[in-house]
Amino acid sequence: MEYEVSDHKQLDSFFNTSRGIFKHPQVQSWVEGIYRRHVSPPSSKRLCSDRGDSPQQRKAVDELPVPRKRHSPAKSPSSTDSSPFKLISFPASPTPEQPTLSLPPSSSSLPSSSLSAPATPNQAFGNLAEVYRPSGSPIRVTGTKVVTSVKFTESSDRNLCKVDKSLVCKGFWDSVEEASRICLPRRSGKTYNLTQLLLFFSCMPEQAKVKTMPDSLLCNGDITAEDVAQMDLATKCRLKREHLFEDSLLKKLHSKFYHEHFMKYPVLHINFSKCKGETFGDFIINLCGAIAAVAQQWLDNCHEDKSKDNPDKDALYKCLNRIVDKYGSISFDSGSSGAQYTNLAIRMFEMLSRAICRAYGQYILLVDEYDIPFTSIYLADWDKKDKKAARNIMKLLYQTMLKDNDNLIKGVLFGVFEVPLTEMGSGANNIKEIRMVPTDEKDIRASILTADCLHSRDGLDALTDSFWFNAKEVEQMLDQSTSWCAKVADYKMFIMDQIREWYNGYFIGRFKGKYNPWSVSSYIETLCALLNSQVTPDIKEIARSAARKYWVTTGTTEMIDAQIDRYPSEFIHMAKRLLCNYETAVLKHTEEHEETHIILNTAQLNLIVQDTDYFSESAFLTMCLYSGYLTRRLSTSVCIPNHEVYRVWLDMFARAVLGSNMADSSINYERGALLKELWQGKTKILKDLAISSHSVLSNHNEYLEKDYANHFANKIAAVSRFGMLTHPNQKSVQLSEIVPIRENHTGVGKCDYIMRLHSTHNQANQFAAIVEFKLIEKTKRGNPAHHQQLAQRGLDQIAKCDYSTCLVGCLERIDVGIAIGSNVVEAVCRLYRRKNTDSPWEEVGTLADVGC
Repeated sequence: MEYEVSDHKQLDSFFNTSRGIFKHPQVQSWVEGIYRRHVSPPSSKRLCSDRGDSPQQRKAVDELPVPRKRHSPAKSPSSTDSSPFKLISFPASPTPEQPTLSLPPSSSSLPSSSLSAPATPNQAFGNLAEVYRPSGSPIRVTGTKVVTSVKFTESSDRNLCKVDKSLVCKGFWDSVEEASRICLPRRSGKTYNLTQLLLFFSCMPEQAKVKTMPDSLLCNGDITAEDVAQMDLATKCRLKREHLFEDSLLKKLHSKFYHEHFMKYPVLHINFSKCKGETFGDFIINLCGAIAAVAQQWLDNCHEDKSKDNPDKDALYKCLNRIVDKYGSISFDSGSSGAQYTNLAIRMFEMLSRAICRAYGQYILLVDEYDIPFTSIYLADWDKKDKKAARNIMKLLYQTMLKDNDNLIKGVLFGVFEVPLTEMGSGANNIKEIRMVPTDEKDIRASILTADCLHSRDGLDALTDSFWFNAKEVEQMLDQSTSWCAKVADYKMFIMDQIREWYNGYFIGRFKGKYNPWSVSSYIETLCALLNSQVTPDIKEIARSAARKYWVTTGTTEMIDAQIDRYPSEFIHMAKRLLCNYETAVLKHTEEHEETHIILNTAQLNLIVQDTDYFSESAFLTMCLYSGYLTRRLSTSVCIPNHEVYRVWLDMFARAVLGSNMADSSINYERGALLKELWQGKTKILKDLAISSHSVLSNHNEYLEKDYANHFANKIAAVSRFGMLTHPNQKSVQLSEIVPIRENHTGVGKCDYIMRLHSTHNQANQFAAIVEFKLIEKTKRGNPAHHQQLAQRGLDQIAKCDYSTCLVGCLERIDVGIAIGSNVVEAVCRLYRRKNTDSPWEEVGTLADVGC
């Protein structure tokens, strides 16, 4: 810690200011100690008197150790900053690769001296990479074999690699109020942590969750196999759950909390992931089914609960059976409106809530996938009346669960999108938003200034850091995996660089540098499998090839694709800025592009206004931010987080540019793909573009060659936007010079379409493509021989009419004749080269033999 004191008055001003900022007791004590050692005794007494400290408290403060001074660079004479923050500065925050505490799997104790606190973050609220501190969570990773999907209840005898996230229980208890909501992208650890919360807090056996754990795990020095065989099911479940938390960070760091809260509360765990339906009636059935499933789980748990005699258990049995029977009695045709059952789910939950509270007391409510009903309603092909009714049912249900519920201790909604649950201010308006995804500058400033915890072992930071991986956890997973694949050890840093490039970059809560857990686990599993399958592998090449799109294949982008298909032009304009920003900052492709901020001030997704007939950029960015396809860059702007997501944005860009049919094909979208194909005298991509351009036209014969040519030109211009016409040796993505369509289609030099591109020697405008279209008559679209003849006729027309006379300065060219009609396209081509602009054109077999 550094400090500079010019006079007592300035120090008084600093201390009075700092008292409202440094809330951690230890930091406040340091500040007081500094103050006492640099003021006169009367000032110290006045300070203690003003605060009401006792003599014992004053003595304790005076005896605090003085922080060592560090060398401070001399101030510039011109510096006039009078901010009190200049009087004291903290050491720089640790990097993501250097968390506060790292515990090896064999650690059995946590000395308090090793729990050092990360520094207070920088006060300049600019780039989030400077403001947000890296994760400082204690680390514990067990097992050696990394697999993509591992459950919290996974048996330890399989030696699967598991990252300890048990501190989520302490963070949950400290941060979640009576009604809270947490939104995170898919595969971020929500289900894993919900299972931990359920198995830690629930007072019921929860046999369904631990039934896969073998009974042999219970055998130790005190318990024999014969003892285990004589145990009842509830006792086995309790011991298995104790085994899950036995060496956890939670039990080591918060022993008192563990013993006070372990298996002490009834817990309702509701999953709405199946609340979908082709009709409104199907939706109601599935919604009621989610409530009935909870009632059935409680029936099973109550049957195995032998902990105590409960006089209200009989009444609970009857109520639970009645709820299950009500669900079973729902019967109507799938085409029925189901209006008579609109309030059934709410009544079922109210019955369940009262019965459980009467028998076991107030409970904890955990709701998973709370937003799935809203997204399914948005995507459903229903009339507006049914959609509105379904949304109102869900809002009223959440109001019943979280606001009008006296039986609740704590309740939390987990999902992806932050969907409004109020109507004109009424509804579930008491929900506390625990924002894992930073929303706006106000939230960011508040989260930094009001954070009392200087490390992430409790409070909101413990809750936040329990989702996704931090850098130290990823490194520990790599270290652990060397027992399974020894080849990883020698190239750990190179492999870590690949993981960082592809899967890092997220800002979660106030932590920077978070990694996508699904992709990281998939990458390490794939890498180890590839390395173990080869005797003498090229480790670096395999490490590069193992970097793929893993997370993005685990879900669909229906909502995003729907917006792209409806508003392709608006999306192209927005996506190009995002892609160029990423290429500028990371790939260094763009040399002259000035990075622009993609502004997003607020971030709440209203799926009701998504049905409007205009493109809302903020709504689209919000959708991508919450679903993990963007992250925060600045406090009011967003960016692409990593290379995996960058590849997804390229695919989405191709969808907007080329249409869904062509974008889903196996076309190669790499830099310069179309240009290299033209140099080789190939026309496959051109044919794909021609078919795609046809999709905007009808099948009527009154459309002429120029109509197809115009739409084809638009596709070419769009394709050039993401580098398919860029020379492979160029770093910058430059739009090719596209010559406009000729309106007069007769005479010398009047072809359908010409474009000027870079030559094989990377010279601008020295390579040209001349395209002539021929329309296939509707009656002959099933005759391939006729298609070939028409394409050849177009190619011959280019030479006969001497269209190349307009190619001033060109040294290389390709002539293409295209026959098109409906979904039928045929193309033929010829390549030409000349030594200089005065030389005649000579036909060649390929242009790609030099220069690239």
